[in-house]
Parts: sequence; structure tokens; C-alpha cells
Amino acid sequence: MSLFRNAIVLLVALVVAHTAAEAADDRKKIVLIAGKKSHGPEGNGIHDYPWSVKLLKVLLDRSNVRDKVQVEMHFDGWPKDERTLEDADTVMIISDGRDGDLYEEAPHLASPQRVAAVDRLTQRGCGLVTFHFSTFAPEKFREQVLRWTGGYFQWETNDRKKWYSAITTLEADVALPTPGHHIVRGVKPFRMNEEFYHNLRFVPGDKSVTPLLAVPALTGREPDGRWVAWARQGENGGRGFGTTCGHFYDNWKNDDFRKLVLNGIAWTAHVEVPRGGVESAYVGREVITAALEHAAP
Repeated sequence: MSLFRNAIVLLVALVVAHTAAEAADDRKKIVLIAGKKSHGPEGNGIHDYPWSVKLLKVLLDRSNVRDKVQVEMHFDGWPKDERTLEDADTVMIISDGRDGDLYEEAPHLASPQRVAAVDRLTQRGCGLVTFHFSTFAPEKFREQVLRWTGGYFQWETNDRKKWYSAITTLEADVALPTPGHHIVRGVKPFRMNEEFYHNLRFVPGDKSVTPLLAVPALTGREPDGRWVAWARQGENGGRGFGTTCGHFYDNWKNDDFRKLVLNGIAWTAHVEVPRGGVESAYVGREVITAALEHAAP
């Protein structure tokens, strides 16, 4: 009887372990990429790419979708071993973008070879998220960027630095033009102080692109000049999400903005966004550091 009982216990343990392994394998892989810090020293709260990536990792790990995702971080640009992206379900870029001779190209646009690699990722259904400055793109990659995310900041015209797009810094109300989209689940109209990029480049009449945030106070071309966040559903199942917000790190404290970005990451990874959105409370840097130190490798 004792041997039989032990065998049953062992069998149950094996089944539980196998089930847990299968559940882990079903998690969607989210890759967060931080570019080199610009706009002053790390921690100054402006274009703070490394801290934004660390915060998002902790937020997702503590969120109500934590059992459905695994989150990987990379700093100072593109992953050293690009093979880690082969099984990624979505990739988020938080970095600079080139503006004429200023700054450097966003990591996903650093070279024709890099663009081709990202194109392969998106063609197999991997999502892509661009954030604030990483929405800047050169005209030579217009076709690819529009296919990946549906929109971008156009700083270049006829091979010269001549903005089609615009930048306006102000505190303003932010509206939700498409309240039924999954990325705005649980998100309410809000107010924020932001360096808004607007008058972005979209394909006129592109039904695959959905506006998610608009700022009525901005001066913008009709019909899309006031959009500051959007989503694109690709033909092959790949999904793109972009927002030009994100200049000030303090905006992560805004519950609705934070939820919108978390929802966007989840949606592009094909994670079902909960009815009330992805919930995760803002935490400070000491908590982030402690959480990452104790995180499983």
C-alpha cells in the first residue's frame, strides 16, 4: 500500500510539473529594448529609457496578466544576440530617433540589415511597439514602418531635415477617439503634461490603423494631426502600437496613461487584455531595483 501511495504521489507531482511547464511555455514573450540615455544623466526623468524599461518589466511582472507573459530586458540598444528575438511575441523600442544630424537612429532602424530583420519578425506575426522618440523614422524606411506600426514622426522631406510632423509641449486633456478598442480597456480620458509629437505621417484612409489618443488642444492637420497614440492590425496577424507620449518619466504615475501602454504591449503580444485593462500600480526606483534583484534569471 505504501509503494502504491508513493507511486500515486509521484505521478501527481509529475502531472503538476508537466502542467506548469506547459503553462510556462504558453506565456507570451515580451522584449523591452532601451536605447542609450540621452537628454541628460540617467535618473533625471526625461527620456529615461533604462528606467522606463525597468519599470515596465516590474509592472508587467506584478500585473494581472503576469501569468501570461515573460518579460526580457535589453539596454544600450539592440540585443547583442539577435536570436533572442526569434521567439518574441512583441518587441518594444524605447530610444532616440535620428533628427537630421542629431542623435542616432532608433535601434530597429539602424541599418538596412536591421530593418530587414525587423521585417522578418513582423511578417511572422511578432508585434512592435514604438514610444516617443523611437517613432521618428527616415523616409527611406517609410514603407516598412507604415507596415509595422501604421504611423511615424516624419522629420525628413526630400532627403533634408524638414519636418512634416510637429512637437508641442503643454498640459492638455487627452481624448479617446476609439473607446471600443482593446488597448483602451479600463482607460478613461485624462490630462497630462507632455511633449506631444503630432501631425504624424499615416496612410490616408488606412482602415488597419485605429486612433487611440487624441489631443484636441493641438494644432493639427485633419483628420489625424492630433493623434498621439494609435494601433495597427497587420494582414498577417502582426500588430503594431505607437505613442508619441513618454518624454517625462513622471507620466508613468498617471494611471490611465500607464494602463494604456501596458494594454498596448499586451495586445501586440496577442495577450487577451482584461476587461478593465492591465492593472499594475506605479512603483518607485528602490522598489524596482529590489524587485529586479530578486527576479528569477
